[in-house]
Amino acid sequence: MEFIGSLLGGTFYMPAPSALGWLVWFLFLGLIGHLLYRWRSLQPPIKGRAWGIFFVLLLLVLLTNLFLGAHLPSESALPPPGVPAEPFPPAMMIFSALPWMLAAGPLGPFGAAVLGGLAGLLRGAWDTHTVFSILDLALLSTLFAANMRQRFRTLTYSLFRQPLVSALLLIPLHVFIYVLGTFLTVPGQTAVRLDYALSNAGVAALSFSGEVLFAGLVMQVLAIAFPSAWGRSGPLQPSPSERSLENRFLFGTGTFITLLLLTLLIGDWVVAGRAARDMLRDRLASIAGTAAQSVPFFLETGQNMAVQLAADPRLLDASDPELSSILAQRMQSSPYFDQFIILDVASQSVLGGYPSASRATFGLFPEEEAGLSLAADGGVLIQIYTIPPLEPGEGAARVSFMVGIVDSLGQVRRVLIGRTDLGTNPLTQPLISSLAGMTGSEGAGMLIDDLGVILYHPNPGLVDTIYDGPHDPENPFSTHTAPDGTRQYVYYQRVEGRAWAVALNIPAWQAQELALLTAMPLSVMILLLAVVALFSLRFGLRAVTGSLRNLAVEADRIAKGNLDHPLQVEGVDEVGQLRRAFEQMRASLQARLDELNRLLAVSQGVASSLEMKDAVKPVLEAVLASGASSVRVVLSPAILPQNSIELPSRFTLGPAGDKYAHLDEQILQQVQGQERLVLSNVSRTRTLDLDPNLPQPASLLAVALRHENRYYGAMWAAYDQPRAFTESDARFV
Repeated sequence: MEFIGSLLGGTFYMPAPSALGWLVWFLFLGLIGHLLYRWRSLQPPIKGRAWGIFFVLLLLVLLTNLFLGAHLPSESALPPPGVPAEPFPPAMMIFSALPWMLAAGPLGPFGAAVLGGLAGLLRGAWDTHTVFSILDLALLSTLFAANMRQRFRTLTYSLFRQPLVSALLLIPLHVFIYVLGTFLTVPGQTAVRLDYALSNAGVAALSFSGEVLFAGLVMQVLAIAFPSAWGRSGPLQPSPSERSLENRFLFGTGTFITLLLLTLLIGDWVVAGRAARDMLRDRLASIAGTAAQSVPFFLETGQNMAVQLAADPRLLDASDPELSSILAQRMQSSPYFDQFIILDVASQSVLGGYPSASRATFGLFPEEEAGLSLAADGGVLIQIYTIPPLEPGEGAARVSFMVGIVDSLGQVRRVLIGRTDLGTNPLTQPLISSLAGMTGSEGAGMLIDDLGVILYHPNPGLVDTIYDGPHDPENPFSTHTAPDGTRQYVYYQRVEGRAWAVALNIPAWQAQELALLTAMPLSVMILLLAVVALFSLRFGLRAVTGSLRNLAVEADRIAKGNLDHPLQVEGVDEVGQLRRAFEQMRASLQARLDELNRLLAVSQGVASSLEMKDAVKPVLEAVLASGASSVRVVLSPAILPQNSIELPSRFTLGPAGDKYAHLDEQILQQVQGQERLVLSNVSRTRTLDLDPNLPQPASLLAVALRHENRYYGAMWAAYDQPRAFTESDARFV
């Protein structure tokens, strides 16, 4: 960790994002405006003392975001693509989150958003170098202030009111906005920008976590000590999940679905990235293995050819022009070498050579001078060295084969030097082609000698320079940061039997791009499924909650005594069954109330007159209202006085009149021994002796008239249409 006193020593710049970046930026700006408008009820009035607090916190924003911080170590962080500089991930300014968190209490969401936006402007200019930092901290401060000032009473919202918990919830949202903003700001290909954003996301998350956790601990203490400053004196209110069953299911199930699909997306990306990395590793291993296998054959062939030529006895005593003619014949017969030179060991003078034009410019390289001394003094007869290209800027180095020519006494008198260019040698053409083919993937293939000198590189300027990449044979596939800041995959393959090696590198964004192509279809499908699932859940719940809402309205009507509004009974599911139960309850209550009203009217009618005819009439009218065509009261002769000849014993009412009077005697006899007589279909009954020549009702209902076990007669109702009598009908009559 490196402590820093101020950010002002850094570079001040905020590059403009792409066109898509500006679109996303304004979408976030609109989101912040929407949230501030929606939570305007949480906003306290800013006046008087609040303005003083605002300006004090404004000064603190300037101080805490620019001074006193630290850079956290991060091996995975990358510099911006195409910039040859050290990585500079976001710094952790220890006190930077305190001002906008303090503003959440007395200044509310709007004041916190203004201070958060200013803090984001400072950090974006001197630290993160992205305009998204402005909206990032403005949005986070708005959410933090809303969490602090909301007064919902459920456990979840109670936890949200705790500053430390609310600060923890801001961390994943900040990481998402940071990755999105960085991806839309830095230049380069899609995979390069994504790789850069993800590589710096870890240290960005740690830095922000340190800031908000420190501020959250301070705010937790202040919130406990001064609860009124956070709007906590008001009464608790039902939360959105309590007000709506739909919201409760969406918050619960929707959160679960979102976490599940997010897990699937991350898993899809990880698996695709790993698969792409493995594919690249296998591809590089195949190319490197093939290239490395050709190196020993090339070296052994050159060595054998040089030894065979040195064994020619003519080379020991011949002189020019015969010596150069011998070398010319051998080179023309086998175009492996492009230069032959024979030196005298003692004087190091050139005795012969081919091509003849190269003798004028011939010179020994330091490696060859050392080899000449080894041949003369140490008796090392066969040596192989790598030397620079013939001309600077050529794409491949050369190889020098030195073979001592000995006399009969075993003394080295002369030395044969055969040189060949790796770029033109026929045996190295497959090797060079495979290494050069890496440029098609924007990578590079290199051939490296035992001293770490690059013998071949697609960039001629790097030939004959020292290789500084990974070179661990135990871990051939590794990650390396290129000088331009991009991340590379490097495969280092040692040549079997030699100290030479083949090194291949390819930009890591190739794997990211391959992973994107692999994971994108499944990711899009997962997102579409998430949207469909959430909409299906919402509309499915809306059907249920809509029905429940309608039932609540109907229940309110029933409670108010309004029973004239029938419910539409649809479906056979639980909601349909509930609707049917409500409709049955409404109809039952309505029928019962109608029955009570009729009974009340009957009671009032009976009590209003002492005449038998007038007293019976309300009763007959009440039964007639049930749909009967004729209602009759038949008194038993046993209760009539002997001298009451003029007293009426039968009373009738209805459009049918006395049409069914011939049934009076039979009904009088039937109900004397039972409380009621219910005949839903008179034509099929054997209870009555029906005369086929007389009209008969379709249904009838008769009850006995009793008082204190004394039988007075019967009242019965005749119906012209078949009727299924209910217990309520019989009880009413």
